[in-house]
Amino acid sequence: MAGNSRLAIAVHIAGMLSFAENHPMTSEMLAQSVGTNPVVVRRIIGLLAANNLVKVKMGSGGGAYLARKAEDINLAEIYSALEEGAVFDVPQFEETHLCVMGKIVRPILAEVLQKAEKSLLDNLSAVTLADVIGKVKTHLTANCIGKI
Repeated sequence: MAGNSRLAIAVHIAGMLSFAENHPMTSEMLAQSVGTNPVVVRRIIGLLAANNLVKVKMGSGGGAYLARKAEDINLAEIYSALEEGAVFDVPQFEETHLCVMGKIVRPILAEVLQKAEKSLLDNLSAVTLADVIGKVKTHLTANCIGKI
């Protein structure tokens, strides 16, 4: 389930960059928020940057920031940037495989799982980073009022 963890970390990073708006955040700052090593953050930022979701400013006062508004980034884009590959992998048997059931069931299962993956990506496409951040802000407001 490393892919699920990486997606959560990538959305967390993008969300923090959204909160920071155009003020670059360092990998150390982001890693502290995420609770991981800055190297992990840099790798994910590199993937997000390669897919034009994040920009990186080098040097003093540098760091990462969103390349587009949070409203213009959907979760499918973040997921795809992570280069996780297929959600479900169903290895196929060779024609010479002896079990007839194995040769028949695997292509059928692969077709079912491809439809499920398409549905997942369609659902992720329908949710923007701004949607996620909006829910975070609502939750923070509801749970922090009177506690500060």
